[in-house]
Amino acid sequence: MNQQENIQILKCRDDPKPIFFKKESDHTPLQFVLTEDSGCSWIKKDETFGPEKIRSRVEPWLTALCQSEHLSLLIGAGLSYAVYDLATGNKPPGMTTVTFEDFDALIQKAAKKSAQLAGREGGNFEDQIRVANELLLGLEILGLEKDTELSKAKSLKEKISSLLKEFAEIILKQEHDLFNTPKEKLECAFNYLVSFLMSFASRTGTRDRLHIFTTNYDRLIEAGADIAGLYLIDRFVGFLSPIFRSSRLNIDLHYNPPGIRGEPRYVEGVVRFTKLHGSLDWIDCDKNIRRLGIPFGAATIEPYLQILGTDLEAFAL
Repeated sequence: MNQQENIQILKCRDDPKPIFFKKESDHTPLQFVLTEDSGCSWIKKDETFGPEKIRSRVEPWLTALCQSEHLSLLIGAGLSYAVYDLATGNKPPGMTTVTFEDFDALIQKAAKKSAQLAGREGGNFEDQIRVANELLLGLEILGLEKDTELSKAKSLKEKISSLLKEFAEIILKQEHDLFNTPKEKLECAFNYLVSFLMSFASRTGTRDRLHIFTTNYDRLIEAGADIAGLYLIDRFVGFLSPIFRSSRLNIDLHYNPPGIRGEPRYVEGVVRFTKLHGSLDWIDCDKNIRRLGIPFGAATIEPYLQILGTDLEAFAL
C-alpha cells in the first residue's frame, strides 16, 4: 500500500472484504473516492463521498460492538502516528532498521525471515533485537568453551544495550516534542485521543471491562486516560515505585447499587491495560519490573534512574 497516496481502509458490518479509498483532492470539503481495484455495494465506483457517508456505516456497527459482553482493543503504532501528526504536522520516527558492527548481514537476513513468518514484508527494529538476543544466547553458550566466542558475545551485548538506549531516547524525544507543541494543536490532538478512548471505554456496569492491548512503548494512552479520567488496571502494585505482579489478575473496582441485591457492579471508567512489548518507563530493577515516575514530555530520563540507584547500563524496556 502506497502511503504517499494516503489510502484508507474500512471493513465493517456486511462488507465481504476491506474497502480501500483515498482523498479525491486536497481541496475542502473533505471528499473520498474508491481506489481503482476496490468496490462495495453501498458506494458506486465513481461516486465521491464524505465523512457523513462513512459515519453512517461505522457508528451503528461500532455502537453495537462496544456494548458486546466482552470487548478487547488492540492498538498499534497508528494511534501514536495520528496524534503526533495532528499536533506537530510531522511524522514521528519509526522503528527503522539499524546496523550492527558484527553479524549485521546475518541479523538482517534472519530478521527479514522472522518478519515474513509473521506476515510482514521486511524486518524492523524489534525483529533485529529479537534475532540479536537469540544470537547472543548462542554465542554465550559457545563461549563456555571458546574465549573468542565469549568476546563476540560481550561485544554484541554492548551493542544491543546501546541500541535500546538510543531507541528509548527517540521515544522520549517524541513525547517531549509532542508536549511542547502549541497549546491549541496539542489540545486538538488530545481531544481526538480522548474521544477515541472513550468511544470504547464507555460501557455499562453490567458488561465486562474493556481490555486495551498495545504494542506501543510511548505513554500516549496513559496520558489520554488521565485527561479522560479513566483508571487503568495494569498489574502494577504500589504508588511510590510500582512493581509488576503478573499474578494479580482479578483485582477490580466494584460497588453495590443502593437497594439492589445480588452481584456488585463494575465501577465505570475503569479499563484493563496491557503493554505487550513493555514501556518507556519500565525498568528491570533487582529482577523485578518497576515503573518509573517519568513525567510525560520529560527531556531526559537519567535523573529518574538515579532515584532507584541504577544507571543507564541497567536500563531496559
